[in-house]
Amino acid sequence: MVSTPTISRQRPGSACEECRRRKVRCDRRRPQCQVCFETGIESALERCLADQHPEINHQMASLFNSSLVDMDPGDDPLKDLPSLPDFSDDRGTDIKSPTSSDSQPRTTGLVSEFMRADLDSDQLYFDRVHPFAPILQRWRYHVWAKLGKKTDAQTCLQYAMWTVAASLSAQFQSFRDTLYQETRQMLDSLEVRTPRSVTMSVSSGPGIEQAQAWVLVSIYEYMHLSPQQAWMSAGRCCRLVLGMRLYELDDPNNPITMAREQDEFVDWTGLEEQRRTFWMAYSLDRFISFHNGLPFTLNEQLISTRLPAPEEEFQAGQPVVTRFLAEVMARSCLGGETAGGMVVSPFGESVVLATICGRALSHRQKLAVEQINGDVFDGLWTRHQWLHELLSHRIQVLSTSTQVDSMLIFARIVAQTMVLYLHNVLESIVWKTGDHLLGIIEYERLCVLAAHEVVNLVKLQGQLGYFKVHPLTPIPLMMCTEFFTAHGYLDSSFDGMLRELLECLQDLDRAKNPVQSPQLSVT
Repeated sequence: MVSTPTISRQRPGSACEECRRRKVRCDRRRPQCQVCFETGIESALERCLADQHPEINHQMASLFNSSLVDMDPGDDPLKDLPSLPDFSDDRGTDIKSPTSSDSQPRTTGLVSEFMRADLDSDQLYFDRVHPFAPILQRWRYHVWAKLGKKTDAQTCLQYAMWTVAASLSAQFQSFRDTLYQETRQMLDSLEVRTPRSVTMSVSSGPGIEQAQAWVLVSIYEYMHLSPQQAWMSAGRCCRLVLGMRLYELDDPNNPITMAREQDEFVDWTGLEEQRRTFWMAYSLDRFISFHNGLPFTLNEQLISTRLPAPEEEFQAGQPVVTRFLAEVMARSCLGGETAGGMVVSPFGESVVLATICGRALSHRQKLAVEQINGDVFDGLWTRHQWLHELLSHRIQVLSTSTQVDSMLIFARIVAQTMVLYLHNVLESIVWKTGDHLLGIIEYERLCVLAAHEVVNLVKLQGQLGYFKVHPLTPIPLMMCTEFFTAHGYLDSSFDGMLRELLECLQDLDRAKNPVQSPQLSVT
């Protein structure tokens, strides 16, 4: 009988000197253990205690819950941080941040102490940006943000965070474009200096913060520049996550995954940030490509990364095993989920709707090619009905939630809008049989119901305030306005509904400049 060798759950070698001195568990990585590398030696004990006692997470988070807008200069908890590092290109040329006059408070690059306190406060980034871009764990961010020495990628991410936060705050509107330009300059410089000679991965090559920065830049560009520019930046973000192989984080046959399962010291929070960064890149790829009618960068069939964990567990650092996208989609097709509630988080539901959105766009693109080749009816109707049943089931699941959540309401609006989109696909067929005409009549009835639901959801969305509405909301709303304009004959109330959606779009557009926002609230 051949004995199976025992696989040790502990890495070979001795614990590092600092971890032994402090009696902290060490993962024994070299040249520096993961805990010490990520948080600095000074904060290693603090993090270990937080892992052992989850309540410390909540205590640390409470330090950042209070408003810092009206604070005295001497009360700034970040006042002792040194200036942010200047970026240099490969030729050693410094890329300097613009400096303020001597009459202004001491600055860290572009950002003064007062601005930094406000931009880092929960009332801005984590209150207004995080709900629709939940890629950062709050406590983890505040730990590394306080460190005097940051990586270049972390500095890029921080500036990207400030850029989007400033764009959603009245008092920092005048800085948003300058912050954006500085962030782009930093990212471009970082990309030039990233070594090309090594195989990219999570541990070597670009840091996860670089991809996270591109997520935020893409969102900012969609909000304030153009969908085309956002599409290009989203593509750069997608290529980064592909290069880091974030699409296969949970592949059970991957040696890295198998090794992680044997490791006692898994950085679950860091792993979840990687998952969430991938899924944000995937969602932007689907939604923004859909807006532009352009091909996707990420291939759904290659993904073996689990869906995002619920927000509460993510912020508390509690490990959760979620489903794979393929599993959720398959269950939706078979109607295997109950109507008793959502089976994935609001972020996960947004990912599922992004997937359906992508499949619907591919359906239309394939139809265009089929009509050119003259084989339009080979499988078209079957494919269309399958998509509609998938969508109907997802709408049923989403309807069980009563949350007024930015991500969830966006997913519900997209779901109803896709009913209208699929009807448009059928109308684009040049020649229709009698059976297809009967089917179109039935879909018209469903479109009227979906249109009314979109307007109801837009009213519900108003409870969030314009600053907290998902920034990609104009994508489905513009599609609805086009449908109402072309299909007024279906329902006499479409004219009034059209006016309501146009007013909402105008208000969202004014919210880009909060001075004109109808619900201005300076916090």
